[in-house]
Amino acid sequence: MKQLRKLSVLMLLVASFFMTGCDAQQILDVIQKVATGVQQAMPAVRDVVNTFNGVVNNNDQAGANNNATGTANIENTIGNLANIFTTNPNAENIAGAQNTAAAATQAAAGGTAMGARVASSIRALVGSTRFRGADVDGGNLACAQVVSTALRDAGVLSRVSLNCDQVVSDLRAVGWQRVSVPPYQEGDVVTWTTSRGPGRHIGIIVKQGSSFKAISNSSSARTPRVHEINYMPITQVLRKV
Repeated sequence: MKQLRKLSVLMLLVASFFMTGCDAQQILDVIQKVATGVQQAMPAVRDVVNTFNGVVNNNDQAGANNNATGTANIENTIGNLANIFTTNPNAENIAGAQNTAAAATQAAAGGTAMGARVASSIRALVGSTRFRGADVDGGNLACAQVVSTALRDAGVLSRVSLNCDQVVSDLRAVGWQRVSVPPYQEGDVVTWTTSRGPGRHIGIIVKQGSSFKAISNSSSARTPRVHEINYMPITQVLRKV
């Protein structure tokens, strides 16, 4: 700025010299006027320079702020991406869905391992003629004997009973409870209401194709057979829970 000021004064002196000739007094008058003009103009020049510097500084500051903001945004974005890849907020929902699917598959296939064993044991008795002893009226009243035999063979009960109420009591003693149905599961023990009263007939639920059936002793055939679950009014359904 000082160099510019000196150069301006020098140029004014040279111009004054040529305009006025070699008259020293005139040169001094011109110099005096130039100096006065420069002195008066300096505040305005200074304001212009300051304004320019302010604009430059503001732009630099704005650029720095924008860069800082951009850097912060980038860091936040990177942090968010890290969270996305390191944290799975749906992990518990996914595990729940898998457990539900597994439970549904297990129920469709037989409910539990115990239920599958019970169903397998009762199937093995279908058509058998071994339940025609005198103690069950030649097979007419063998339903409790058939079911308790299947439950014993599956490792659920330790004895064979000839009475429906005794089979239910033994099941309750090992943790079986009454459940609401449907849905059914393989191995469920069901009792029906007959002409003799509630719970006078007993059988076991099995899966057959895409549906559930029951196996119980047939009084007329005097052998275990497969039939519809609701062929008589259901009294209760028991399951290990």
